[in-house]
Amino acid sequence: MQGKTKQKLSHNTESKVVSAEELNRVVSDLRIHQIELEMQNEELKRMQLVLDISRARYFDIYDLAPVGYLILTEKGLISEANLTAANMLGLSRGTLNEKRLSSFIFKEDQDIYYGFLKRVFLNQQNQDCELRMVKNDDTLFWVHLEATMVLDEYQKPFCRIVLNDITARRTIEVELRKKEEEFQAIFKQSPIAIEIYDAYGGLLYVNESCLKLFGAKFKDQTASFNLFDDPNISNHVKTKLLLENEVRFETLYDFDKVTRLGLYDTSFSGTKNMDISIKKLIEDDSTYRYVVQILDITDQKKAQEHMHFLSYHDQLTDLYNRRFFEEEMQRLDTERNLPLTIAMGDVNGLKLVNDSFGHDVGDQLLKKVADIIKMGCRADDIVARLGGDEFVIILPNTDKNETERVISRIQNLAAKEKVESLDISISFGFETKIKKKQNILDTFKEAEDHMYRHKLYESSSMRSNMIDVIMHTLYEKNPREMQHSKRVSEVSQTIAALLRLDKDEVSQIGIAGLMHDIGKIGIDEKLLNSAKKLNTDEWKEIKRHSEIGYRILSSANEFSEIALFVLDHHERWDGKGYPKGLKGDAISLPGRIIAIADAFDAMTSERTYKNMLSLSECLDEMRSCSGTQFDPAIAKVFIESLSIQ
Repeated sequence: MQGKTKQKLSHNTESKVVSAEELNRVVSDLRIHQIELEMQNEELKRMQLVLDISRARYFDIYDLAPVGYLILTEKGLISEANLTAANMLGLSRGTLNEKRLSSFIFKEDQDIYYGFLKRVFLNQQNQDCELRMVKNDDTLFWVHLEATMVLDEYQKPFCRIVLNDITARRTIEVELRKKEEEFQAIFKQSPIAIEIYDAYGGLLYVNESCLKLFGAKFKDQTASFNLFDDPNISNHVKTKLLLENEVRFETLYDFDKVTRLGLYDTSFSGTKNMDISIKKLIEDDSTYRYVVQILDITDQKKAQEHMHFLSYHDQLTDLYNRRFFEEEMQRLDTERNLPLTIAMGDVNGLKLVNDSFGHDVGDQLLKKVADIIKMGCRADDIVARLGGDEFVIILPNTDKNETERVISRIQNLAAKEKVESLDISISFGFETKIKKKQNILDTFKEAEDHMYRHKLYESSSMRSNMIDVIMHTLYEKNPREMQHSKRVSEVSQTIAALLRLDKDEVSQIGIAGLMHDIGKIGIDEKLLNSAKKLNTDEWKEIKRHSEIGYRILSSANEFSEIALFVLDHHERWDGKGYPKGLKGDAISLPGRIIAIADAFDAMTSERTYKNMLSLSECLDEMRSCSGTQFDPAIAKVFIESLSIQ
């Protein structure tokens, strides 16, 4: 028993030892487990912190997102909103709860909203739309709504909505639309012809001005026409266009070429000067268009050419002018053009023609002379009008003999022509530059001097002949004037004889009396033959004839003294005459004599607006005018001679 007891005790002791080890192990395991639990707890705390931070960050992002977020019930009530949505609608988040979103929808867009919401819950698919909303302060703004339907934990549907404020975008779109409309209006109504091509050169659009320019209707098949096929655009321009964004050039545009290619349905043909601008409009990295602007500059070109023509040509004769002559004289002044001759020509009697027949006839004379000189010259000769009555010819590689042949040819042509029954007379002089060292300006000056020397003896006889022509022309225009002039001449000679002047003086006064009204050649024929009394202006014009007559006659040496008598024949003894208002003996004696003869014939002849006086009436009139209109001494002698008769 004792043995069993000892054995049991021994066993219990051993069991206790094992249990202690086990206990220690358990304790150790517990400690390890405790540490693990503590670590897990720390990790849970850390994860909770991270979760709290993430949650806070989420709500920050949610509230401060640039778009608004709303939760709507199936009835359209707002159950939740982020801060951005609240700010967009102009209310606090709490105030928004349980409000209908429809109350913020612009009334004209309500149908859009309800249709949108219906599709969200009916289709259970994402939906979007754009409409206008109204803030709490009645401010209108545009939004893009994007909605998704979801189910809550009770399987009830609700709607998540994203609101994106697109007011700025819509404003830009409106502005772009306006700009587009403006562009369309400008494109259609632009006075410049415009074509638009795609990136491959295919024609897309043309405006009204383009159709008007081509005189055509735009064909449906025109789109097949390619910009790079246009034969009016050079290969150089086409190549340049591929490398650059804009090319501008001028060309003589041939419409026939384009019509044959089928660009326009038109019968229009011909060419015009065009200013063409082709610009490449880049829309994005891979898309662009060509805008072609075509401006008709035909008239502008003609105007430029005309201006250029005028800058180097005389407007009256179309010959080259002094500017061109001076430039050409310097340009041709080279050794290869020697001998180089300059010939000067002067139209004789131009001033006399202007005074007698008027500047229109003088211009006709200059034009005729210009044609004659040009006709008589060779193709390489330069003919210019220096101004007035002077012409000049540059004759390259021309010696003295050849120049004389050219001038002779011109003179022969001139001899065959007339202007208003007037012969054409041109005085020429020339000089030839033979050596390179000679100054061309000296050559020009010597040619001018030679011309003036010839003019001195050529023009004098020509003027005398022209005065005869003038008198003849005047008498042809007004036969009554011829009879009046003859009678005045006879009466003037009678008075001169009564005053016992010598024969030469009597003869000279007779010629002056015959020519006293020669200046009337420069007066309008309608005035001279007017049957009614002249008004102030018409009478003023008539009174010019004494000055015109003076200028005509003073141009010829043999008539220079007579010219003064003609000038004086309307002066009065009391100084109230014209044109100078001379008085008494300051008036030439022949002038005083002709004045009495002219008045006597006027009173005793048929007149257009006054009755003819009898001899006794005429003598009474002359007595009353003696000492005022007439020289009293001369009037007395003449009246006494008539009284005896």
